[in-house]
Amino acid sequence: MAIASLRADAARNRARIVAAAAEVFAERGLDASTAEIADRAGVGEATIYRRFPTKDDLVAAIVATKMEETLEIGAECLEEADPWRGLERFLYEMTERASRDQGVSDAAKDRCVASAELAPQRKRMLDLCTELVRRAQRAGLVREDVAGQDLIFLVTAAGSLHLPFPDLREDLWKRYLGLLLDGLRPEGATKLRPGAPPRRAIELPQVSPS
Repeated sequence: MAIASLRADAARNRARIVAAAAEVFAERGLDASTAEIADRAGVGEATIYRRFPTKDDLVAAIVATKMEETLEIGAECLEEADPWRGLERFLYEMTERASRDQGVSDAAKDRCVASAELAPQRKRMLDLCTELVRRAQRAGLVREDVAGQDLIFLVTAAGSLHLPFPDLREDLWKRYLGLLLDGLRPEGATKLRPGAPPRRAIELPQVSPS
């Protein structure tokens, strides 16, 4: 019983560290210190190093966790009665997450593509995306020349909007995802939300003094 309790505590500590690291990296980038992560997780730095000897190990754990979360969301989207609603919900939720996690996005992309240990998750992800697309195509809601793997690139494109213009809306990604979604339809279009970013915010950005 004591051993089981210790294992449960260890699992909880690991989950707290991974969640805290994901938050800190998203806020401050990969240069954030382990001291910040330890403070957020409520553990000592030594505990982090015992679990994750290098930053790459920690990033790998974050990516694996996020992939599992994505697979769970995708499975829920496949349960949507409306195939378009399921596809739209998946893209919205994934893009929103990608836009929040810029601190680990580049490392995560490399890790997702190159990591052998994540091959099973990648296959499940591609199978899930393929089924989301095929359901919508069978209902006549998505153009026939779209493939499941296209969804991954669409999320990457819409979620990578981090231009150095501080006056832009944080949810500007919705506008460009709206354009991408309309591009998936065989015909018609929907009104974009939010509106276009103001020209002055790009032409004359208000750069904060250093």
